Amino acid sequence: MKTALTRCSSITAIALVALASAAHAGSIADDGAPFVGTLQMPRTTGMGGAGAAVASTNDALLINPAGLSQRKRYHLEVDGLYDAKFPAQMVDISIVDSSSAAVGTGLLFQRVGSGQPGGRGEGWDLGLGYAYPAGGYNFGGLTKYLRYDTPGGQVRQFAQDLGILGGGGGFSYAVVMQNISTSAIPGFPLTGIAGIAFGSDQSYRIAIDYKTDLSDTSNVKHRLNTGLEFALDTSIYVRGGYDWSPTFHQHWVSAGLAFITDRVSVSLAWQRRVVGPLDQQLQAGITLYLE
Repeated sequence: MKTALTRCSSITAIALVALASAAHAGSIADDGAPFVGTLQMPRTTGMGGAGAAVASTNDALLINPAGLSQRKRYHLEVDGLYDAKFPAQMVDISIVDSSSAAVGTGLLFQRVGSGQPGGRGEGWDLGLGYAYPAGGYNFGGLTKYLRYDTPGGQVRQFAQDLGILGGGGGFSYAVVMQNISTSAIPGFPLTGIAGIAFGSDQSYRIAIDYKTDLSDTSNVKHRLNTGLEFALDTSIYVRGGYDWSPTFHQHWVSAGLAFITDRVSVSLAWQRRVVGPLDQQLQAGITLYLE
């Protein structure tokens, strides 16, 4: 197992370096093109984009910042994504510390290349996350600065995500609002998420998220994400998921695999569009446990 994990770590490191230096070329006009507003970290991607009521790893920074204070941890994660069709790449670096103080905190940096300077999200963002447990709930937020070029214009703006996470006994629920701002942000719509989850990180997780794009109340867009995570043993986890967007008539399937030790974990994820133009994305990530 150690030999396999070492090999996976080496492959992941090489993939991340390649993603960071990949050239941007081609067209990303299709609605299926990956975009920073819908991209997640490998665990959430492998579970079909569902996870607002899970959010127990660094993916909380993207799916529900309230998860930052769920348990004590000090984790550094580096992830990369590649879509060969458009092409598009994303690299994100995050660090979460909920062991040093009562308030869990996290820092996230993302760099997205969408195929051309004026594409769907060519640029970067930087976010500071924070969460605090109180009264049986976890309350969290992510304050982020967005610097992107989008078809709707340049984005040079701050935005706010807010989340609540509660539950216990193998059942959890969450409500999240993303991209709160004083004015509309091109490419980053005001989004509401309601999620539920069953199970625990030690055995299995079943997650269901319902997402709504509230940027245009006369034409609210919907999305349903469902995912499963199952522990084969204490060190190997398999994941699968389904993502349905009735508004854009899109269907995606996903799968993921994670190798976990006491000091490091390696995650792989794949998602593929199954209706409409072919599109698929590959992700890889490595997490160091620093506590």
